[in-house]
Amino acid sequence: MFDWFRKRGASKPELIHPPWRAGQYVTYYMEREDGFWLGLGLRLLGQTEDGAWIIQGDFKARAGEGTVWFRSDPAAPPDEPDPTPVRQEYVRAPPEQVDPMTRMREDPLMTSSLAMNLLFVRRWPSAAESLQTEPRAVHYPCEIERAHLLVTDGPGYKKHHDIHPRVMLTGVACLSVDGHRNPITVTSFGLNDPEADGPSSYDDFIDLSHPKRVTHDGFALTYPATWFLRQADQESEQKSSVKDYFSQVGGISCALTLSVTVKEGSAEEIAQERDAAVAKMSAPLDGPMGLLVPRQPLRLPGNAQGFISDLKNPGINGAAYSATYVSDDGRRFAHVIAFLCVSKENPRAKATLSAVEQTAREILESFAFV
Repeated sequence: MFDWFRKRGASKPELIHPPWRAGQYVTYYMEREDGFWLGLGLRLLGQTEDGAWIIQGDFKARAGEGTVWFRSDPAAPPDEPDPTPVRQEYVRAPPEQVDPMTRMREDPLMTSSLAMNLLFVRRWPSAAESLQTEPRAVHYPCEIERAHLLVTDGPGYKKHHDIHPRVMLTGVACLSVDGHRNPITVTSFGLNDPEADGPSSYDDFIDLSHPKRVTHDGFALTYPATWFLRQADQESEQKSSVKDYFSQVGGISCALTLSVTVKEGSAEEIAQERDAAVAKMSAPLDGPMGLLVPRQPLRLPGNAQGFISDLKNPGINGAAYSATYVSDDGRRFAHVIAFLCVSKENPRAKATLSAVEQTAREILESFAFV
């Protein structure tokens, strides 16, 4: 079922991670000593006709956000870098008023080399050899308590790699300078393949760490650094009045979607929109995953109205946290929904549901028009 990674004219290398498969994802978080932080997500999109893998890399920093697409060639010679970036675009470009040096240092697309550093390790013979060494005790997310240390030379420092074969795509649980400075640490990984019939394992994780406040077009919201809330494509005639944003995190056995809809209109139109949304949240709702039954209202600041609903499904634990907001002038409306599904067979089902519910409350409490 899996395609093993091959090199032209070389024997099959030993992998330091699960064999690549479309839909695998991994996320990392880094915070430097100078205060710069980075949320990074890598996802295997699939293979081209010539067998090359396409990897989507999402990057979020304090100054902006962007996406880089990488191409990884299974036949790449060992002495050539792989993968290589082939396209990039900003989602939120760094502000022009920032001084040039700071703008360059905190430009999210300038950090794509960090993703390449994580992905290069998988091709090193020394990385595979490190799996034969005695693992050391660590304490990383995703239940990683032991890892194999690989130390390599950098320009004037040592790079410390903690290798763990459960980590998707890279096999790297943490990469740091001299073992303690500027660590970039895994925060989640798993498989999110819509064509899969069901989970082959329950190694799917949702990153709930490192909440950061992000200002989008017209609103601000606080959510984890490795969630990438992106605006959906809009019909041209709707662009001025309706904007939809969407993010999906997690995998097959546990997943969460965060959606934000923002509308503009007259005070009368917005009042009708709010009343319709509140009525919908207040009653049972039959959706594609099952029946959502209101549990209780959710107390939120200002004029926001929130609700918690539970999913009725024999195989899935689920909950929806939703809220409506109206601007002070009554001409803007927002509807925010955080919806979690986790397989009841997942051994972390109850703990995941509890942790996500706390995060969902904090997200809804953070919303503000700007």
